[in-house]
Amino acid sequence: MKGELRRKQILDCAKGLFSKKGYHNTHVEDILKEISIGKGTFYQYFSNKEELFISLLVNFLHDWEEAVLDTVTSLADEDIRIFYRMLIRRSLEFFRDNEDLCNIYLRVGPGTEKVFDPYIEQFEEKMLQYVIAALETGIKARAVRKDIDMVLMANILLGAFLRIDYYYFILKRQEKDSLDLERMADQFFNLIEEGIFTDERIREGGVSRSSTGRARSRSSRGASKSKPSRST
Repeated sequence: MKGELRRKQILDCAKGLFSKKGYHNTHVEDILKEISIGKGTFYQYFSNKEELFISLLVNFLHDWEEAVLDTVTSLADEDIRIFYRMLIRRSLEFFRDNEDLCNIYLRVGPGTEKVFDPYIEQFEEKMLQYVIAALETGIKARAVRKDIDMVLMANILLGAFLRIDYYYFILKRQEKDSLDLERMADQFFNLIEEGIFTDERIREGGVSRSSTGRARSRSSRGASKSKPSRST
C-alpha cells in the first residue's frame, strides 16, 4: 500500500476507535490489530498516539474548510442572506456526516490532555475568526448592525452552534437521520436575523423589526385580555 493510502488507513481506523472507546482507552496496539499492520509500519507515519490524535484534530478543521467554506464563500458577494443560510446548513451537514470526528472534537476540551491544549485552542480560535470574518462581511454588506460587540457575538454564535451539534449529532445520534436540517438552519438563521441584522435587511426579508415588535405587543395584550379574572 502506498504511503498516503496507508497513512489515511491508520487515521481512519484511529478516528473510529477514538470515537468509540475514547482517547485514553484506545492504544496503539488496538489500531495495529484492527488493520493488521506492524509497529514499524505505524511508526513510519506517527511517532506516538498523541501525534496521531493531533493529526485528526488538524484534519477536522481542514475538512470543514474544504466542505463548507470553499463552497459558500462566493455567495457572500451575491446575497448575504443566502450566504449565511448556506454556511449554517452546510456546517450542520458536515457535523452530521462526520460523526466520529464530531464526537472526538466535541468530547475533548482544554485541560483534557495538556499536549492537546495548543491544538484545541488553535482550532477554536480559527473557527472563531471565521465567524468574525462572516460578521464583518455582513457589516460591509450593510446587513449586520455596526454596534455589536464582534468578539462577543462570534462566541455566542459559535458556542450555540457547537452545542446544537453536540446535542443532535452526539447525544441524540440515533435520531440524526430523521432531522430536518433545512428547518434547523432556517431557525438558527432567523434568530441571527432578528438579533443582529439591520432594519433595512430584515425588511428585505419580508419582516421589519418594528412590525415584529408590534405583533408581539398585540399578542401579549390579547393574551392578557383573554385571561379570566380572579374570583374574589
